[in-house]
Amino acid sequence: MTEQSDDELPPGIPDWLRVSFIDGLPFYVVLKDLQGKFTYVNKRLANRLGLPADELVGKTDFDLFPHELAEKYRDDDRRVLQSDQATTEIEDNDAGTDSRLVKVRKSPIRNPQGKVVGIEVVFWDVTEHQMAEAQLVQERFLLHTILNNLPDFIYFKDTESRFLRVSRAHADRLGLATPSDAIGTHDSEYFPQEYAAAAREDELKLIRTGQNILGREEHAIWPDGSETWVATTKLPLRDEDGQIVGTFGISRDISELKSTAESLERAKQAAEAANRAKSEFVANLSHEIRTPMNAIIGMAELLVRAGLDDLRTQQAKTILESGESLLNLLNDILDFSRIESGRVELDPVPGDVAECARGTIRMLSVRADEKSIQLDCEVAPDLPKLILADFVRLRQILVNLIGNALKFTSQGQVTLSVAPVPSDEAPRDDTEVCIRFAVSDSGIGIPADKLNVIFEEFEQADKSTTRRFGGTGLGLAITARLVRLMGGQIDVQSQVGRGSMFSFALTFPVIDSAGSGQSGEDASATSAQAARPRRPLRILLAEDGVTNQMVATMMLSDLGHDVAVALDGRQAVELSANETFDLILMDVEMPEMDGLEATRLIRERERGTDTHLPIIAMTAHAMATDEQRCLDAGMDAYIAKPIRQDIVFETIERLLHGD
Repeated sequence: MTEQSDDELPPGIPDWLRVSFIDGLPFYVVLKDLQGKFTYVNKRLANRLGLPADELVGKTDFDLFPHELAEKYRDDDRRVLQSDQATTEIEDNDAGTDSRLVKVRKSPIRNPQGKVVGIEVVFWDVTEHQMAEAQLVQERFLLHTILNNLPDFIYFKDTESRFLRVSRAHADRLGLATPSDAIGTHDSEYFPQEYAAAAREDELKLIRTGQNILGREEHAIWPDGSETWVATTKLPLRDEDGQIVGTFGISRDISELKSTAESLERAKQAAEAANRAKSEFVANLSHEIRTPMNAIIGMAELLVRAGLDDLRTQQAKTILESGESLLNLLNDILDFSRIESGRVELDPVPGDVAECARGTIRMLSVRADEKSIQLDCEVAPDLPKLILADFVRLRQILVNLIGNALKFTSQGQVTLSVAPVPSDEAPRDDTEVCIRFAVSDSGIGIPADKLNVIFEEFEQADKSTTRRFGGTGLGLAITARLVRLMGGQIDVQSQVGRGSMFSFALTFPVIDSAGSGQSGEDASATSAQAARPRRPLRILLAEDGVTNQMVATMMLSDLGHDVAVALDGRQAVELSANETFDLILMDVEMPEMDGLEATRLIRERERGTDTHLPIIAMTAHAMATDEQRCLDAGMDAYIAKPIRQDIVFETIERLLHGD
């Protein structure tokens, strides 16, 4: 035998080195003989089984594992020995305290003569790997499900805006046979240049800033020439380190939604146009009716005041009453139109609610006297002296309710009661008060099945053709809407043949909490106006209608005023520049120059001077916007036609003397 040199490897590997090598491998190793007894167990497996390696030698699987599992291991060993082929599979391993997935390789052991003398088993833990792979498979399944089934257009791109992946819906829309056909292509190969360039610019900005594009509406023209609206969301595509490596996005076809929205917008515009047309029609109708009514009511009022014989006076009163009925009808239609279109706004001012109630009763007392009906007003003594309220609308509500009660009452009485709501029913502090208003009558009453419809427009309790009571059926509808506008709810209690009671409660800010101690007589005396003006005035009347000129001139002259007439706005501007007047009554619609333009010219002329000639608008247009137009033009007050002598008198006195 030749002596081995020190720098040569020894022939073969020593047992100690072989054992050290095998123990250092990240695998579990066991060698078995043909009877299944362990002939070697590496250190890693011994540690897992919790026994020293030398104690494991000579044992079988049946000594260490459950019987069923040991039988499986034995069957696997036999299969390897019989086939003389190695096998690899993944199986559960219940050794120790937990169940793990392991990958097992079994192969025959041969002696130097090639005879199979045992079996080698090598296995290693693949639990985490298998779980990760299963999760990856699940995520891939979910991604494929989304990309293959969602109708939205989904796409992934690299930093050069080349498609990395697209959804099936997007591929179909691009005219591609499969989604993979899009890989590596650009938008410019499918869309118009302008659209593709804009998309590229968006993606460059997205890559540069990382700022998302969310739900932006875009107009897309597809390769087949069809056009759609899409809502597009784009976000940066990041790698595991958070670096932007591309973009991804989703576009949803919103053409139907867009079409629906456009249809709704067109319908809205059409409805608004129809509403404007209706309002214009109502306004024009009001103007056309009020113009002749101005002459009818004005002349009738002058005749009543003229001191004619009883027959002629009664005839004039009949004309006046008929004109007022027609005016009330017109006012109901106008009020309903304003409320329905949402153009009614509250205008709260300080005032005495007790005096408002008493004044309303005084205003309607003549009507009650004509029917020999007792009209009473019960005002609680603990009402605040001053509250903040829209007294014009409050008075309108009371007039409607009391007028309605008078209409349906042939004998007996009608009572208005006004009192604070008890604090236990409406808790409040000293800054506001809840007041209940109630109008009760001894009239015909309302059937129970009609109580729910009387507040609807154009509804009346009696619709028969032989009904004794007229009206539009708008009064209570307007009243209910005004009460709601002021924050209340109207209620009704009624019995047929025994009368009705309408009531509502409203909350108002309190300005002066001292009780209203003024008696009805005092209030009446305080509110009474002198029958004649404080001094005769020189008034310029700008009016183109001959009949209206006659009515207004006679009314003003009857009050003791000196009247000059201008036939249009241009004459009004010229006369007011050359003569001295105390005020102008200015019609709004006139030929040559209307009252608004004439007022603006007069105000322009007064600029820089200390003069201000009061101008009162006088027009058959009675909408709220009409009054505002007059005030915006520089007019100081507004009177709607048909003009009434007392209204003219009160307006002039208030404007000139602050009454």
